[in-house]
Amino acid sequence: MLGSLFLKLILPSLIFTAFLFYLITIIKKNLANTSLLLYSVLSFTTLSIILVIIDIKDENRLISDIKEDKKQLGIFFHDKVPLIFGDAVYLLISSYDNNKYANIAEIEKFNHAIVAKKDNDNKNIILIMGEASLYSRYSAYGYHFDTTPHMTKLFSTSNSCIVNNAHSSSPITRDSLSMTLAFHTPENEDNLFNNKSIIEMAKANGYKTYWLGSQEIQGLHGSKYGFIAQKSNDLKLTDYNDNKLANLLVKVLSDNAQKRFIIIHLYGNHLPYNNYDEIDKKALPNAENYDLTIHHTDRIINDIFKVINEKKIDFNLIYTADHGEIVNVGHGLEKGREQYLILFMYKSTNNRFNCDFIESFRNKDGYLSGLMNKYILSELLGYEIDKNILRNEREYDRILTANENILPFSLME
Repeated sequence: MLGSLFLKLILPSLIFTAFLFYLITIIKKNLANTSLLLYSVLSFTTLSIILVIIDIKDENRLISDIKEDKKQLGIFFHDKVPLIFGDAVYLLISSYDNNKYANIAEIEKFNHAIVAKKDNDNKNIILIMGEASLYSRYSAYGYHFDTTPHMTKLFSTSNSCIVNNAHSSSPITRDSLSMTLAFHTPENEDNLFNNKSIIEMAKANGYKTYWLGSQEIQGLHGSKYGFIAQKSNDLKLTDYNDNKLANLLVKVLSDNAQKRFIIIHLYGNHLPYNNYDEIDKKALPNAENYDLTIHHTDRIINDIFKVINEKKIDFNLIYTADHGEIVNVGHGLEKGREQYLILFMYKSTNNRFNCDFIESFRNKDGYLSGLMNKYILSELLGYEIDKNILRNEREYDRILTANENILPFSLME
């Protein structure tokens, strides 16, 4: 490893730097005023640093990536800073071990918003988390292509609802998902490590917990929510294959657990929009690839409901998404309202937790924020929430942007 780095990175940089210093020495001998040379070098260095700082601020989601993994700063310096200095910074920072997620021991402390346990009779709570799913491309929300024929029917029956005006808390999966499943807020992620996650709360109230995921739970993009996922009693991954999730659910619902909390994490509608097959193309021959992935996800959701219906279980089910999408552009951008506009669908066999229960979390501006997910799940799991804290969180409708800025959602363009 070190030998490869020396040949590919360090040796060429040393040769180039030595040549540059030789060139400067020759120039210096021919300059009457050496202070001019010093001034020029200092000016060049200062300008380079300023330009690097500007680049960091302007680069989409780079600040967030650096906060998540310091090695990203090393990579940026290596790419942007000339001569051996950039290479040295890269090697130094790359040697840093990002181990903040290493300790996955159970956390004992509940968040201060949780005041008590209360009786509930919700036996199976299922959260399906979609990926990069823009609500306006769902025919269930009025899109002109019939992208969601199954969901339109499934969530239009009694005790079901297709919720309008829902938005995510962040345009980046790792932040949005962690703010759904832990008491991490846009202002501070300390509660991710100091307070029980929703998964740990479920276990503390007698639920067996399951994570059925299509996406990775390690690395730059997955470690934050992976830290939470690894607290589950049962964790299964499909390597980006949503088609396997329904079969995994069959096994989950065949065990002898009395109460279950199940998270199903889809690959869904992520770039490059290739999560579809010939069935989807035949159904929507004139649709864009993104729409085909929505249609395919609709089939996945239908397969999940087939399993639920075959098992004849009581359940509370939420289907939402980590964030939206600027179609054919992506997400994780500093601007773009469509990155935050998501679906929210709900179905329950428990009349105590009907659609009015979900609507109670809507704020004064008429939006249901992704920051409310943790509180919705807490109540479904049998916890009482401090009403003042809930009201303050509900009405302070803010988002965490791609570059770690906190912004009222109403100001997102």
